Amino acid sequence: MIQWEYKVIPMRTRIHSNNIVGSTKPVIEDVQSDLDGWGKEGWELVGVQDTTLQDGRRFTVAYLKRQKHPT
Repeated sequence: MIQWEYKVIPMRTRIHSNNIVGSTKPVIEDVQSDLDGWGKEGWELVGVQDTTLQDGRRFTVAYLKRQKHPT
């Protein structure tokens, strides 16, 4: 039976826009490189949740899993 291990990571969301040839393209800083790094460690992104704290800060919570190896 396959066993899984999980990782829950709050990521500070930093979104801004660049004007490229008259259109607006959203940019999310550092998220791509973070996900690539976790993928290289065997983690698979299985879900995300946007959260706003009471003080107004916004976070995206990433839920990841990977197959647990016997120890």
